[in-house]
Amino acid sequence: MNTTKTTYGFTEDKVFGWVMEDKEFCRFVLQTILPQLDIREVQNLYLQRELSNADRQTKDVRLDILVRDQHNRVYNVEMQVADQDNLGQRMRYYLSKVDAHYTLEKSKSYNDLQATYIIFLCNFDYPGQGRIRYTYHEYEDQDKSLMLPTNSAKVIINAKGQLAGNSQDLQNLVKLMRGEPISGSKHFDYAQQKIKEINDDPKRRAQIMDYETKLLEREQLGEKQGRQQGITKMIGNTIKQLKAAGYDELDAYSFVKKLGAGLSDSTLRDMVDQYY
Repeated sequence: MNTTKTTYGFTEDKVFGWVMEDKEFCRFVLQTILPQLDIREVQNLYLQRELSNADRQTKDVRLDILVRDQHNRVYNVEMQVADQDNLGQRMRYYLSKVDAHYTLEKSKSYNDLQATYIIFLCNFDYPGQGRIRYTYHEYEDQDKSLMLPTNSAKVIINAKGQLAGNSQDLQNLVKLMRGEPISGSKHFDYAQQKIKEINDDPKRRAQIMDYETKLLEREQLGEKQGRQQGITKMIGNTIKQLKAAGYDELDAYSFVKKLGAGLSDSTLRDMVDQYY
């Protein structure tokens, strides 16, 4: 029997949060990713912040890390380990939620929108160019010197990129994501020691396993609900087609009942009643 314990690294959601909750390390990571900025202090830091909607008409989102600095700039830092081929849309949605909840009060004008940076740390090369860092702004299609001043940027850090040509700190950040050893940096010494302490702590390990189990259950529930919605839509379209073809209500019910599809007789009758 294999008794080797799983080692949880920086890219695991809970570990990522526990390491980044140190404000100085968080500031250092942001400064490493955005060296053109002067980030002297992290004033507010929120972990696993859920942005829900009272009206339930739009999708909830849970932010991994949400930060404000001394200039009131806002940073959302997300760890992404699986390529679901929707990174651009996901970044757009996260920016919209951050803007709606944090960067513009009702009494303010659009000119008061604070600078916002959406940063995704990815365990895959989404753009596919082999670079460590990709930074996106909005430009005019024909003249790239014309930038639309949205006061926002989207940044991808690619753990699969080539290290050469980047700052040592950025290389070390990627090494931390890869689980490779790092030496000669007090900030990454802290991170590696913190990760070791987490893995050595039975209570922390239990929290990680419980968290991952709940994520898996949620994913499986979503898949089941998605299949169910697909079946319901298919049956509904079939009933509409039968009605258009001249089938009466009883014949339509008999037809879709033969399809089975796992729906109860009462559900099928209700669906037929909706269209007749």
